[in-house]
Amino acid sequence: MKRFFKHISLFLLPILIGIIVLYLMPYNKEFGYSYRKNVDCNTSWIYYRLFQNQTPIDIAFLGTSHTGCGINDSLLETLLLKQMNVVNLAYCTKGRNIQYPLIKDLVLTKKPRIVFLEVTEDEFASSHKDFSYIADLKDVFSPQLAYNPTILNDFYQAFNARFNYTKKQLKNELELKPLSSSLKNHSYIPFNFSASEQDMEKHKKKNSTKYKKHSSLTHNIKISSPKKYIEKIYEITQKEHITIIFLYLPSYGTALEKPLEYDFYKQYGDVWIPPNSIFLNPKNWVDSEHLNANGSHEIANWLSNQLSEN
Repeated sequence: MKRFFKHISLFLLPILIGIIVLYLMPYNKEFGYSYRKNVDCNTSWIYYRLFQNQTPIDIAFLGTSHTGCGINDSLLETLLLKQMNVVNLAYCTKGRNIQYPLIKDLVLTKKPRIVFLEVTEDEFASSHKDFSYIADLKDVFSPQLAYNPTILNDFYQAFNARFNYTKKQLKNELELKPLSSSLKNHSYIPFNFSASEQDMEKHKKKNSTKYKKHSSLTHNIKISSPKKYIEKIYEITQKEHITIIFLYLPSYGTALEKPLEYDFYKQYGDVWIPPNSIFLNPKNWVDSEHLNANGSHEIANWLSNQLSEN
């Protein structure tokens, strides 16, 4: 039996060393931002705007595709009376932890005055699927002491991205230059149509009962990881004297006039809740999750008034 374990150890040891070496190999973050090729959000543009475009950022919006479709950054910038550079840095799909490497890169390169963090009805327990592509390795492996059902996948994806980066580098296949059409200051792309009212009515019935206040220990444990990341984001912004504002962007038809974790968010910043009339109008939506051009126009008008008053 001892000989068996010895042979197994001798077999596995080189593999383990190889994995560790690959994890520690040089890695290009620009590759990480372009690795997934997210069809809904131009993540390569986020890298360009942060690291290559020299235009300052005064106000940044971080969130999911709710933010991507709901925040018309160029319009809001035009509406503001004070000259401020506004940028929509939405990174599509759910997963609070993706905003941690984003805020680190944002502070490193731009140091904005205000950061808006999108909040929806409730926090999402799992990691963002792209977290390990753009996060520093120490942040991927840093223990959060919080529930994360996809943490092993984070480790695997960190290995996967670095393996593919090294392979492409060795084969001289790296192509990281963004398309010339994406070299701009703003990211918002309008959807100039509305969802059918019949479909929206179906979603309204579904979403009106989807979210309920959870007070159970199980739910609190389930969303402990995204809360930890909000705390870490707050720590970074506090050190840099950046104001955090939580912006509520719910789904169509929700019965919740404010997020379930409203009291938690209030510990770290103001929670801004746009008029419910914007979200109740089916003509403001391209589908039940995303505002169209008309809806984003109304949000921009409301935000400009709020920012002017504060």
